[in-house]
Amino acid sequence: MRFLIAFVAIIGYASAGAILSHLAYGVNPGDAQAAAIDATVAAQDTARAINEGHARAAEAVVQHNTEAVRQAAEASREIHETAYWNGVAATQNAVAAAQSHSAAVSGAAAAVRAAHLASPLVTAPYGIAAPYGIAAPYTAYGAYGVAPYGLGVHAW
Repeated sequence: MRFLIAFVAIIGYASAGAILSHLAYGVNPGDAQAAAIDATVAAQDTARAINEGHARAAEAVVQHNTEAVRQAAEASREIHETAYWNGVAATQNAVAAAQSHSAAVSGAAAAVRAAHLASPLVTAPYGIAAPYGIAAPYTAYGAYGVAPYGLGVHAW
């Protein structure tokens, strides 16, 4: 914009000089008209070039901003995708841990059942079942360790 103002000032100075020189030297009116046309065309070309430069600069800014927005959106998408898959992995790990604990408890219960069925059991005196409701097989209270009132070996 400063260049345009300076250019117009120079053209004005040159025009004033041309007008004054006509008075002093007596220039041909055709030459003065041609000089005015040349100055007008030069000013229009300069203004057009400045406007084209502004348009190119504005286009470059728009392209730069568009690229910056695209990169920010891509980075955000990658962050959210990573967070999503980390959540999926954490959920799968929690399910696997719960299944491992369930299997461990089931294994421990099976081991306890097997130990109770395989070990020699003793019935407490006076018709009371041994601790934990387990009685020995073939006791005085019946076959297979069944004690009175449903006390005895449980199938759990």
